Amino acid sequence: MARQILMQGEAFSVAFFHIKIPIDGETDMPIRNSDKLTFTIGRRNRSPDIEKVYPAGIEKTGDSFFVFLSADETARLPCLLYRMQLTIDFGGRGKEVYTLVDKELEVVAK
Repeated sequence: MARQILMQGEAFSVAFFHIKIPIDGETDMPIRNSDKLTFTIGRRNRSPDIEKVYPAGIEKTGDSFFVFLSADETARLPCLLYRMQLTIDFGGRGKEVYTLVDKELEVVAK
């Protein structure tokens, strides 16, 4: 698992390019408006410290998604090791939830 470094109290952005779901190995299904795309930062086995959901907290351009965290948001994160995830809930009903991105995120002091 690749580790990302975040400086506490600085703005941080993450881009997820060309997000499509492969179906049958041949067809790619784009993210639909009825799907719930969620970005979280949190420690393992705990509630997320930061959560952004498309479309309210995640921006979309074509098939790419962008998450922007302000300096105020990152300042509230203690200097620890976190799990950064991007998940999709097909249809937004909580029955088909899949992890698209799962990375370690280390928050370090300025």
